Amino acid sequence: MSGDSVSTLLFVVGLVAAASGFIGIVFVANKVLAPLDPSAEKGAPFECGLDQAGSPWSAQRMRFSTIAMIFVLFDAEAVLLFAVATKLRGNPIAALEIGVFAAFLALGLAYAWRKGALEWRS
Repeated sequence: MSGDSVSTLLFVVGLVAAASGFIGIVFVANKVLAPLDPSAEKGAPFECGLDQAGSPWSAQRMRFSTIAMIFVLFDAEAVLLFAVATKLRGNPIAALEIGVFAAFLALGLAYAWRKGALEWRS
């Protein structure tokens, strides 16, 4: 090993040791300085200063996750379309590819709509 490789390796080892030491110091300081006064009131669930509305372990409706996944899908589509739109000038093949991409996503939206995934029932 050359001297440059050794110094690079020592630098990386020093960074890892410094990071580990800092994390250890933070954990020890937390253990030493944190007040230990547990009570039932401190252990209770907290919702923005209001009394709890219901059980914290209630089952979540799958409808929300479906809507969230569809939102993420179309959010990603919008980002990709804006990123590619600047490169479309005078290139009909690229415009066709983007059209196929948008049509594929439109088919997915039509399928979700037909299956009722976009209807919010209370």
